[in-house]
Amino acid sequence: MKEIMLRIEKLNAFYGGIQALHDVDIHVPQGKVVSIIGANGAGKSTLLKSVSGLIRKKTGSIVFKKENITPLPANRIVSCGISQVPEGRQLFSHLTVEDNIRLGAYWYYSRRNHSEIKDRVKTVYEMFPILEKRSGQLSGTLSGGEQQMLAIARSFMSKPELLLLDEPSMGIAPLIVKEIFSVITRLNGSGTTVLLVEQNARAALNISQYAYVLESGKVALEGLPKELLDNPRVKDVYLGG
Repeated sequence: MKEIMLRIEKLNAFYGGIQALHDVDIHVPQGKVVSIIGANGAGKSTLLKSVSGLIRKKTGSIVFKKENITPLPANRIVSCGISQVPEGRQLFSHLTVEDNIRLGAYWYYSRRNHSEIKDRVKTVYEMFPILEKRSGQLSGTLSGGEQQMLAIARSFMSKPELLLLDEPSMGIAPLIVKEIFSVITRLNGSGTTVLLVEQNARAALNISQYAYVLESGKVALEGLPKELLDNPRVKDVYLGG
């Protein structure tokens, strides 16, 4: 059995006085893709933000590679080996594609790392040839699919062991969605563990090794993707019958 890379136990998260997550338990084995599916408002994005340190008001424990990261700020969590691709991509639209990519390496940028960063940019361009063609273009002028590729590429630059993906298919044409999910599979195949939040339940389950269903901030179901794909409740609510 694979070692558990990320262990979330009894997690409660709050926005002001409003509780968004209720005693959530989720385990992500090293080297796997684990998906979190659910409707809007189920708490999926809150879960990722809690892991990455963007939500500080929380209780319970978040353990990454046996280190308790629950109280750490976001910049410390990135340096631990966790990177998040946020919902909506949040690129620096006034900067070029390559500037955005290189900013992903900000936490380990130094003169002695120049060659490593250069090699990583080369790897990114091999994964996303269209970004190399657009390298000098302002990122705000890219299509939605290209912006999503750029957001993933930027996160990959921080050398993540665990990649958090928040709704990567949102607002993207179906053909490009297929390409994005193919890239996620390749990243996972190269050794990156992935925690994927996604409303497109079928697409997420098809590339995952395990999955959870969040409803109203609680884990309602969990299991192997095939089990969830065959589950009548999941079929009816999340897969269109």
